[in-house]
Amino acid sequence: MNRMRKAIIASAVGPVELAEGSGKQSFSFDETFLGFAGHFPGYPILPGVLQNLLAQVVSEQVISDPVEFRAIQRAKFSRQLRPGDQIEVEVICRDKEGALYCATKMRVGSEEASSFTLILEKKATT
Repeated sequence: MNRMRKAIIASAVGPVELAEGSGKQSFSFDETFLGFAGHFPGYPILPGVLQNLLAQVVSEQVISDPVEFRAIQRAKFSRQLRPGDQIEVEVICRDKEGALYCATKMRVGSEEASSFTLILEKKATT
């Protein structure tokens, strides 16, 4: 597991809530979080690539397997995610055409911050 994934998992506010094919988990990052480095000095925001990784971390818990990123569809980023925000990540995963499609929404309180669909593939185990 790489350093960024470990930092994300350590920032979980509580355990993931699982239901059939879906999961929900909250995260909060302080100003020293590794992912804010360089994004942007004096005004840190959580970059889209890390929002993608947050969704992957929750998706792996939903399906109980590690995943590999393949593509992202219908990405909409409507609110900056800042240090101290409590970010609720919700994913709904389904198998389609040999891939895993995970519809993702991120919210801070009742305000939607981003939404997108990740196309993932289960990692081959060796």
